Amino acid sequence: MPRNVSEKLLSQHDSELSWNSIPLMVRVKRKDVEAGNIVIVECGDGTLHPLEAEYVRPEVHSLMSVDRPVVTEDQLERVALWVDQPLAKLKGTLAHHYITWGSKQTFQSKKSKSVPVPERPGCAGRSPWYDLTGRKPGLGFWPMAQQYRHIIPANPNSLACNHNLFDIHSLMSDALANRALMPILNSSPVALIKTFFGRYAGTEGNLKTEIVDVVMIEIPDPRRATKDITRRLEAAFAKMQARRVTHMVEQSLLDCHTADEVREAARLPLALPTELRQKDRRELDDAVFELLGVNDPAERASLIDRLYLEIATHYRAVRIVEVQKIEQRRQGGTRDVSAHDLAADAWGELESELKIPIASWIAETPTKMKFVDVPDGPARIPEEFDFFEAQTVFFGSKPAVSVECDSREQAELLYAFAVSGLRGQVPLPLSSDVCRELASELAARLSRIKNRLGVLAESRAGSDKTRAQVFDLLYRWAIHGRTGEPGPTRG
Repeated sequence: MPRNVSEKLLSQHDSELSWNSIPLMVRVKRKDVEAGNIVIVECGDGTLHPLEAEYVRPEVHSLMSVDRPVVTEDQLERVALWVDQPLAKLKGTLAHHYITWGSKQTFQSKKSKSVPVPERPGCAGRSPWYDLTGRKPGLGFWPMAQQYRHIIPANPNSLACNHNLFDIHSLMSDALANRALMPILNSSPVALIKTFFGRYAGTEGNLKTEIVDVVMIEIPDPRRATKDITRRLEAAFAKMQARRVTHMVEQSLLDCHTADEVREAARLPLALPTELRQKDRRELDDAVFELLGVNDPAERASLIDRLYLEIATHYRAVRIVEVQKIEQRRQGGTRDVSAHDLAADAWGELESELKIPIASWIAETPTKMKFVDVPDGPARIPEEFDFFEAQTVFFGSKPAVSVECDSREQAELLYAFAVSGLRGQVPLPLSSDVCRELASELAARLSRIKNRLGVLAESRAGSDKTRAQVFDLLYRWAIHGRTGEPGPTRG
């Protein structure tokens, strides 16, 4: 899903002159974006598209940016196109341009072949293919993947969610029961019960709960909640929504990153995590146990203490195994392993398409090219409005080596090559339009490469120093190619 980058661009470009330098797919005035009539969205390929605000809705992509059991628009940066009109009725709008552009794109993924977006399985079944407005928002969201936090956020603003989350729809007609449902789902008994119905992905403490699992989870029956119990549930839930909900595992274990550290922490007496010491959580759980029929306050307090002990014990065991397995994978079964060995292991997991060296990736573009030598040294490019040197890229200093290009677009692409770390003979398209498109594609590709390599380095290196070394090696190979490896081709 695209990101709303309107505020970011407005803060970076505070004048119309500066605003006009932004590579928007359709030129719009800054004042219209500032007034909120138009939003700028950034797609996964790095392109920037203006859209009428009426055709954009916030989208809950995951719970990564949600830290409390309620989702509000200010927590979100992702958006979804929200249009139910036929394309013919949208003529003359920015939405029409965006949809037309999108219909020609072929974004490839591990699960989908490189086909136009309207032919993708998720789009082909809709009419029109871009219409998401038929989805009915739920009372809240159940996350498909969960780890150490238990957050089932309410959805008071009827926001749309991504497949990472499931809409919660109540089948109950009782208004009082529906009010009790979301507080109950966020209670500690449900936090423990869900672990018996989901499944852990690997050994890294990531609990997966698909729809088939969620519908089987047994929860305290909200239809049995009296007005007094519902009032207590809602009061405690409101307090929780006003603060960050933290992990249900001890912080001392979260701070461990090696097997030795986690073994040392495991020798310490069991301590309740911060989340299980929150007064509002205990109030919520006390109301849930009363709902379950435990009328004696002292008995409810005893049951809550036992419940918290079980939760802390469970998540402590999960975290210990997680850290041990992560270290085993980093070390490859030995304690003496070099950054090069770790990088080589990570390189084997990298997708073939991302192993294509940048020069080879550009050379496969079906257009006329010329070859230019990229000198050593830091690169700089004059401002676009420089009358004499706008098409020149300078390298090094004392004296600087200059490379003159045929157009500003060609110079910007050459500069992008240099900043990426590419040196030596590189192909440059002769067409200004092709250079502009490739510069945008290159930025998106490098962003994707860095994100992927960051994940691979993080999963294998234990220290910051080694992690940086592994990343640098992987990035060098991704730019220049790895010696001795057959060169993959772009499909």
